[in-house]
Amino acid sequence: MSDAGGIPDAFGLNLLLFSVGGVFFGADAEQVEETLAWQGDGADDLVWFHRELGYAGDGIAYRAPSVLKIRTADDRDYRVIIDQMEDVTGIVSDDIRPFPPLVEPFALRKGMWGIVVKGDRMILLVDFKRLLREQRACAHMGGDES
Repeated sequence: MSDAGGIPDAFGLNLLLFSVGGVFFGADAEQVEETLAWQGDGADDLVWFHRELGYAGDGIAYRAPSVLKIRTADDRDYRVIIDQMEDVTGIVSDDIRPFPPLVEPFALRKGMWGIVVKGDRMILLVDFKRLLREQRACAHMGGDES
C-alpha cells in the first residue's frame, strides 16, 4: 500500500522476542514454523543460537531453552536452540534503526539487520533465513567462521 503521494506506508512486523546471554533479539515471527520444548537431545540438525552468531566460547548459560523450527525453502530442517523466549510484539518500520556503518558488514554476515529500542532495552533483529544462507555458504566453501 502507499499513501496519496505514492510513498509506501510503513510496514508492520511481528517480532518473536528472546534473549541469549543477556542480549535481547527479535526475529520475524513469519520465519518461525514451530516452537518446541528443548528435550536435551543432541540431534544433528539442532544448532545453538550463540554458536550460529559466533559468540566467543561456550560460557553462555541457557536458563529456559526452546527450539525454533525455521521455515526453509527446501526440505532440510533448520532448528535453532534459543533461550528465554519472551513474547511476540508488533513494530513498524519507523521503529527500526540500521547498524552503524562500522559494524554493519559483520552484523549482516551474522544474520542481524537492524536495531529496535523498545522501552528500556535494545533489541537486535535477526533474519534466520539470512543466517542459514550464510552458514550454508560458509560450509559449502569448507570454512567455519564461528
